[in-house]
Amino acid sequence: MSEATKGDRLEGAHVLEQARLHGPSVPSLASHERPRSLWSDAWRQFRRHRLALAGLFTLASIVLAVIAGPELIPYDPERIDFRAKSSPPTLAHPMGTDELGRDQLVRVLDGGRVSLAVGLAVVLVAMSVGVAIGAIAGYAGGWVDNALMRVVDVFYSMPGLFVIILLVTLLGPNFWTIVISLGLLRWMTTARLVRASFLSLKEQEFVEAARAIGASNVRIVLRHILPNALSPIIVAATLGIAGAILAESALSFLGLGFQPPQATWGRMLEEAQKMVIHEGHWWRGFFPGLMIFLTIISINFVGDGLRDALDPRRLERS
Repeated sequence: MSEATKGDRLEGAHVLEQARLHGPSVPSLASHERPRSLWSDAWRQFRRHRLALAGLFTLASIVLAVIAGPELIPYDPERIDFRAKSSPPTLAHPMGTDELGRDQLVRVLDGGRVSLAVGLAVVLVAMSVGVAIGAIAGYAGGWVDNALMRVVDVFYSMPGLFVIILLVTLLGPNFWTIVISLGLLRWMTTARLVRASFLSLKEQEFVEAARAIGASNVRIVLRHILPNALSPIIVAATLGIAGAILAESALSFLGLGFQPPQATWGRMLEEAQKMVIHEGHWWRGFFPGLMIFLTIISINFVGDGLRDALDPRRLERS
């Protein structure tokens, strides 16, 4: 056996012995690490926002309560009981009763179903219109962009509350009239956010590469650009729910929302104003107002947390 062969064998034996004593090398360990995704990084950043976590917990509790609560409480939201009318909060009626003896707790929870459903439906309408118009304007550019942005300016110039009141008065205060009226006047901010994202993203190298391999415009928009523009869309949708709930409550408070006997938080405030002012029945307005306050502030905290968590600059620093 040659001296070179003996040297190679000795060196190989030394390497094996070191590996046995000290374990695998650092590169081999790093090769088994699972890469972190954008959403795992965003969730990790979101958990650092304590107010956002508190808002998410509060919002989840409210949603669970309005879904399951009316089924668990042994009262009907429209059941009249004159023997218990205008009762302050007691163990039997934790939120009191109204002038017809209806339990306020079950009416608050039942009204919450309607208010939250309106908020979600309005955001779906507004996001659908806003994302579509913003994507077309940002990707097409040129005269198409200019024309669509002038449409946005026209909608911005409309007196929103007056138009909503006019539409609800003409078409009647039903669920879809309220949803469409609110949704069609709340898409403009989303359209501008999406347009700005598309104007930036369509010049990126990955979009140029998709064009180079022959991808269609629809595929480029749906598969390459839109997923990278989701951050502002998600934040706008979250904050839009709060605005929609407030708008529905304002309409109901003005008597132009859902009509009796259907309960909503705004309708309950409208019904309570005389009793609170003239009779001192504070519980009639306190609990519906508290639910509106908790829901809106929780959604705003969640929106703030999502904005920070989905900010690419923060993710890069973390």
